[in-house]
Amino acid sequence: MDIALFFKSLLLLALFLTLGNLIKYTCLKGLIVPPSLIAGVLALVLGPQLLGQHIDLSLQDTNLWIDEAVVDIWKELPGYLIVVVFAGLFLGKEIPTIKQSLNQSLPNLCFGYSIAIGQYVVGMITALLVLAPLFDTDAVAGALIAVGFQGGHGTVAGLQSTFESIDFAKGMDLGLGIATIGLISAIVLGTLMSNRTDGGDQELEISHGERVKVKDSPFALHFAILGSVIILAWLVLSGLQVAEKSLFTDSSVKILEYMPLFPIAMMVGLVVQIILNKSGMGNLISHYQINQLSNLALDLLIIAALGALNLSVLAKYWQSILILGTVGVLYSSAIYFFFGSWFFQKDWKVRGIGELGQSMGTTAVGLLMLKQATSNPNEHIRPFSYKQPLYEPIVGGGIVTALALPTIANFGPWVFTGIMSAILVTVVGSFAFYKKRKNKED
Repeated sequence: MDIALFFKSLLLLALFLTLGNLIKYTCLKGLIVPPSLIAGVLALVLGPQLLGQHIDLSLQDTNLWIDEAVVDIWKELPGYLIVVVFAGLFLGKEIPTIKQSLNQSLPNLCFGYSIAIGQYVVGMITALLVLAPLFDTDAVAGALIAVGFQGGHGTVAGLQSTFESIDFAKGMDLGLGIATIGLISAIVLGTLMSNRTDGGDQELEISHGERVKVKDSPFALHFAILGSVIILAWLVLSGLQVAEKSLFTDSSVKILEYMPLFPIAMMVGLVVQIILNKSGMGNLISHYQINQLSNLALDLLIIAALGALNLSVLAKYWQSILILGTVGVLYSSAIYFFFGSWFFQKDWKVRGIGELGQSMGTTAVGLLMLKQATSNPNEHIRPFSYKQPLYEPIVGGGIVTALALPTIANFGPWVFTGIMSAILVTVVGSFAFYKKRKNKED
C-alpha cells in the first residue's frame, strides 16, 4: 500500500469531519444529526462520482483532492474500523448480571427484540414476494432492514467482506442507503415526539449510567487494551474457523467462514470486562477514554463508507431501497404506536421512543431521543441501559446480525424467515406469559 496515499485519505476524512462539525453546530443544532453523516454526504457529493469530476484539473494535478485511489482506500477502511468500535462497546462499563438485566429491563428487552426480529421477518417477506419477482433483487436484501436499522452505517460497512463472500457485493451500498433512511426517519420521529429541546450530547455517557471516569491512566494504555482485545478476538475467530473446516470437511455449509470479526470482538470485550470487574480490577479501564477511540473510529468509518458509496448501485436498485426502508419504518413505528402501551404499563411513549430510536438509528440515537422526550430522563435511561448487555451482543450488530447473511446463503431465505418468525412468536408469547403471571401476583 502507498503510505502517502493512505495518509492523504485519512487527512481528507479529517477535513470532511471538520466541515461536518461546523455545519452541525452552526446550522443544525436542534437536530439529532451526527456530524459524521453530514461529512460523509459532503465527501460523496465532492467525490469523483459527482462534483469531483468537474473540479479544475489543475487542482487534481496537485494531488490535493479526492480521486479514485482515495475512494478505493475508503472502501476498505470500514471493515477494520468497525472492529475497533465494537471491541470497545463494553470496556470500562459496569456490567449487570443477567438477573439484574432481566429484572430492570424485561419490557424494554422484549419490546426491542420484537422490533429487531420483526424487521428481519417483514424484510424477508417483502424481498421474497415483492423485490425478487418485480425488481430482480436478491432475496438476501430482506435482511438489510434489520442490519441497516439496528446496526447502522458502521455495521453495514463492516459486513463488506461477508457480502462479498456470499456473492452479494452490492449489499453494502444497498444497506447504507437503507441505514440512511432509518436514521433520517428516527431523527424526524424523535423531533416530532419530543416535548423539549435537547441541551446537547456532551452528557451522553453520564446519562447512560455507565462508569465514566477521566483518569490519570495513560491514553496509550487504553489503545493497547483495545488492540489486545482485537488480537484476542482474531485468535478466537480463527480458531473457530479452523475447527469448522476440520469438523465439516465434506459439508457445503459455511457459517463461521463468513463470520466477520467485529461481533467476536464485542463478545471478547464483554468477557474481558466481566473478568476485570469480578477480579476487582474494573477501574483499570476508563470507558471515557475507550469511547474517544471508538467514537473516532466510528466517525471515520461513516465518512469513508458514505464517501465511497457506489451511486450506480443506488440508481439501479433505488426502488428496492425505498421499499425496504419504508417497510422498516412502518413496521417499527407500528410496534411503537400500537403495542407500546402493551409492553410498558407506565410512560410507554417515553420508554418506547428510546427503543424506537435504537431500532432505527443505533443506540446513541435512541438515548438522545429518550433525553428529548422528557425533562427527567434518568428513570427511563436506567432500564434502557440495563437492557444493552442482553441486546447489543445479539441483534444490535451482534451474533444474529453476523449470522443472518451466512444463514440465508447456506439454508435459503425461506428457512431463515421461518426461523426469525419462530423467534418473534417466542419473544411475544414469553412476554405475554410474564405479564399474565405478574398481573396475578399483583
